[in-house]
Amino acid sequence: MQKENYSNLVKNYEKKGTILVPFSSSNNPLSDEDFSKLKNYCTNVKKEFIEIGDAGEKNHLLVGRFITDVKKPEIVKNKYSKKVITILKKKKLVNFIKKILKTKKNIFLRRVQFNEIGKNCFVGYHLDIDSNPDYIAACVIQLGSKFKGGIYRVYQKKSKKFYDYAPSKGSLIISNCLYPHEVTKVKAGKRGSLVFFVSYKKGLNKRNS
Repeated sequence: MQKENYSNLVKNYEKKGTILVPFSSSNNPLSDEDFSKLKNYCTNVKKEFIEIGDAGEKNHLLVGRFITDVKKPEIVKNKYSKKVITILKKKKLVNFIKKILKTKKNIFLRRVQFNEIGKNCFVGYHLDIDSNPDYIAACVIQLGSKFKGGIYRVYQKKSKKFYDYAPSKGSLIISNCLYPHEVTKVKAGKRGSLVFFVSYKKGLNKRNS
């Protein structure tokens, strides 16, 4: 990993609350093999239509679940969940996330799901900590590129300013869960991404306590 590029990533995360790492970047911790496997698992997992998200936001998308976090983190019983989790727990990926977060603490997967957003669909404005106050960061692996629109838009905490991130095939977004965000309407094609939330805690979901 190039020190200068890594330093800029950490700086941008601290300043804007979000970074996007292209698949072509030497900093991206995902291998070609892992990407192909994740895409296959997400393509084949059973999906459900969602209109209201976990944080109460208005949505319009299909979701395939691998770990849910309603009362506490629970692995969904299907033939793909454990395979997805194994890849997401690989040392290279975990260590990269920890470096961006500037922490030596253990991090835990609390919620993992595949989001498929079709034409004219979106994910509404929301705060991830409304799903669980213990969420630290949301990580998004983009699994396809044949779509238009679907911008990951992150609003700043103390102003109306926002930053837009245009995901591409294999890109990795890491976003601070204290920052409000949304996914703008997809104008054409389908936007498929694997989303997972990390935390320093693995117990009960505090939203329900």
